[in-house]
Amino acid sequence: MSRFLLLTLILAGCTQAIGGSRTDLVPDDPEVTSIELPTSGIAGEPHLTRDNDGRILASWIEREEGMSRLVFSRLSDRSWTESREISSGDDWFVNWADVPSLAVSDKGVIMAHWLERLGESRYAYGVRFSLSDDAGMTWSDERWLHDDRSPSEHGFVSISPAADGFMASWLDGNRYGQGLNEMSVHARAISDSGELSDEISLDTRTCDCCPVSMSRTGDDEYAVFYRDRSEVEMRDIAVARFSNGSWSKPRAVHEDGWMIEACPVNGPASDTYEGVLGVSWFTLSGGAPTVNTAFSRDGGETFSDPVQIDLGNPGGRVALRMRSANEMAVVWMEGAARDGSESESGMFLRTVSVSGEVGDPVRLTSSSTSRAAGYPRLERHGKDMLAAWTVPGEPATLGSALISW
Repeated sequence: MSRFLLLTLILAGCTQAIGGSRTDLVPDDPEVTSIELPTSGIAGEPHLTRDNDGRILASWIEREEGMSRLVFSRLSDRSWTESREISSGDDWFVNWADVPSLAVSDKGVIMAHWLERLGESRYAYGVRFSLSDDAGMTWSDERWLHDDRSPSEHGFVSISPAADGFMASWLDGNRYGQGLNEMSVHARAISDSGELSDEISLDTRTCDCCPVSMSRTGDDEYAVFYRDRSEVEMRDIAVARFSNGSWSKPRAVHEDGWMIEACPVNGPASDTYEGVLGVSWFTLSGGAPTVNTAFSRDGGETFSDPVQIDLGNPGGRVALRMRSANEMAVVWMEGAARDGSESESGMFLRTVSVSGEVGDPVRLTSSSTSRAAGYPRLERHGKDMLAAWTVPGEPATLGSALISW
């Protein structure tokens, strides 16, 4: 069965972040306004998405007395509505990096996914999903997303809307179930009524536990980003594209050359806007921790040269949303500086233009790069951005903030 290969990254060295003039873009120094989420008990594992009217939906897990509950809320006039429960159980797999999510189809149907155990072993779990055609008031019977039921990992799901339903991709442990030490990335379509298409294997050897990111690049076109795993343990970011009814052979976004015999639990993030695709990722190639960004104008067939945006000691865990066809916003976790300065760790946001200009870093909140801090989330809110994150503590809770330019 699969195991998370947990890596303690010793982030040594300091790389100079890239800057540049901003004459052709909006000014930096955005206003950051905290918005309290309606959490209770132990709260964590946040996720953000938009509905067809551009309203943001947040989902997260609340835990109390051995039970886990997946709940969601909508952002309305800069405040969150009262949360509603989607599903609950006492046999869930709850993890800081592999989190539930929501997506909304073109017809307004909501798909929710979460993780349930498939056996007694620690990382034997699978993906359950449910649908709602009444804005989350009621939910359909729960189903498995994948065909394989072996006691191995199935998770790190990314879901994008389709004309009649959704396209989903995930990491699948079916080869572990066959006795092979290899994780796969799979994909399939789900209709608004819950019908499942044939399950497709996009790559049979990938990193075990780095989150997957999928973006819709056209009416029926998608790009799936994930951390690949070569025979010599090179773990760079790859992309597979769905177009004209079939999936392409995966290819590298950029040949970083990161050789590592473990999973760093640090996946890519992507988003599209009017035909422009943006992607961001973490690498430790050459021993220098780096957060890179790149753009594509052809649906992920080719990419621009990477632009580095970190401050010198990043922990990665990127989130990304396009602000326009000319600019992306990226959130990432940054560790304390190692050059003797007083720079603190925290969660930062930075903008990058298609011409390679990088905006000033904006510190959204203090945080560490520990697992307890989880993955930050980012979603577009009109011309602004909404971020959400886990606040470690006793009990853990969530934070969210609107970033307005």
